Amino acid sequence: MATGAELVVECLKAEGVRYLFGVTGSSFLTILDVLYRTPEIQYVMSQHEQGASYMAGGYARSTGKPGVVIVHHGVGLTNAFTGVVGAFYSSTPYIMLSPESSTLEYGRGASNRHEMDQVAVMKPVTKLAERVERVERIPEMMQRAFRAATTGRPGPVYVGLARDVLRGKADVAVLPPERYRPIVPLRGNPQEINRALDMLIKAQRPVILAGGGINVAQANAELLKLAELLCAPVAGTADCKGVIPEDHPLALGVAGYQGREYCLETLQQADVILAIGCTFSANTTAEYTEKVLSKQAKIIQVDIDPFEIGKNWPVDVGIVGDAKAVLQDMILMVEVEARQAARRSLEQDGRIKGIRRLKEEWAESFRQQASSDKVPIQRFRLLADLRKALPRDAVVGAESGGTHQWFQFAFDALVPPAYLGGWHSLGSEYCEALGAQLALPDKQVVCITGDGSMMMCLQELATAALYDIKALCVVCVNGSFGNIRHSQLTRYKGRIIGTDLPIPNLTIFAKEFGLYAERVEEPKDIVPAVGRALSSGKPSLLEVIIDTDLENLRPQCPLDLEREH
Repeated sequence: MATGAELVVECLKAEGVRYLFGVTGSSFLTILDVLYRTPEIQYVMSQHEQGASYMAGGYARSTGKPGVVIVHHGVGLTNAFTGVVGAFYSSTPYIMLSPESSTLEYGRGASNRHEMDQVAVMKPVTKLAERVERVERIPEMMQRAFRAATTGRPGPVYVGLARDVLRGKADVAVLPPERYRPIVPLRGNPQEINRALDMLIKAQRPVILAGGGINVAQANAELLKLAELLCAPVAGTADCKGVIPEDHPLALGVAGYQGREYCLETLQQADVILAIGCTFSANTTAEYTEKVLSKQAKIIQVDIDPFEIGKNWPVDVGIVGDAKAVLQDMILMVEVEARQAARRSLEQDGRIKGIRRLKEEWAESFRQQASSDKVPIQRFRLLADLRKALPRDAVVGAESGGTHQWFQFAFDALVPPAYLGGWHSLGSEYCEALGAQLALPDKQVVCITGDGSMMMCLQELATAALYDIKALCVVCVNGSFGNIRHSQLTRYKGRIIGTDLPIPNLTIFAKEFGLYAERVEEPKDIVPAVGRALSSGKPSLLEVIIDTDLENLRPQCPLDLEREH
């Protein structure tokens, strides 16, 4: 016989869950008491439920495995809600657990402490939301939750646990995952894959557009191999920066509003586009216009979700399947049938040589900004020096707002999975980086964020110190919500309201929490400061004082400038 709380933990163990994120609440002390006796799973207590929710999302995005969070019912759940929304929009596998009112009391509303219809609250932003009211059904419902979160298009799931059910007992088996959900990925239709390859082989100017589905399927190596076989340049969506190393001859960087000129030009000239794991979002397509993708190009779309095929952009071939499995089948067909024989090597291909020249010209046009000694520090200089100072395989990102646009445009991500992409809300970035660092202890995780965002999660520096999570946080400090302020300047004739920020000395705060911290005010100090932070052996924060020039709040991206005006 096992208690309901023991069954919940046994189900987590069966799924290989290593971390359970949360803020301790009296409603789930039964589960915490079981975790106390369960060394396989570490409980990570954040300072706020929103932080715990974001950490679970960062863990999931960096591993492809479900992040799991547990929160107190009522206010704990509403505090954590935005993290679930992020998982929903980013197709991130994610499980939220929360106790609910006991079965004998449920339904009395405000008369019960913290009671609300939590299933109804969570349904719009989850793949599945259910309440468990019988102890013997806990394994069944937990299995259903993990099946929903990890199969098809991944996403978040909510499981409500009646409090008396956690205390009850039952004699019921907990099955291993292979007994209740598919383990082998969904493969695409061979005939459609063959049609797609015929189009790609015959194409004169093929391009691959790769989205977040590549990272979810962990198919980066397969993507690069197929691209090299087809001699096809690769652009990533905004959620999939660094989908292949951005210093590779075939890398175009990010498509869409933050795209560089050579990426936009190459996409416009494409005659066949293989879009894999992407939804042709408003950001990627510049509001579904032909400014990024030409309607003359033939489109091959690969997605795990059949609903996405042709939803936002008409297709010529649609393939439903796991990105990794479809790419593996394409590679096999090309190699076995020697269908790539007519293709020139990357060194010989005139088109790739032309793209390389465009990339060199682009880099040269910004060389002065990347080496600027101006004080306060220019963003281009900061990003260029960070690239020099960080390990090649560092996992970098988790940014939003104006910092996001500069990062997308000016930083090169080099070793996939190199970027914590996806849907970010302000305040989520550092927490996501902490979750990713727990998931990837052998890599250096770096969060680049703005001062306004950092103020929303400042308390989670204590979590980093408590669990010795050695992520590096680089905070760009300019005392404003730069992205919004830029819009006020360009679209509202400079009527500034609500975008000035009262920012304290973040270095002092970080040191008080126990982190290694420095304030960086001059460009020459960036690289040495990063070196000291990484060698400190501690969680670290660099407070970088950046340019406040109103003209430099956003990068000079062609489509972004067009959108503003």
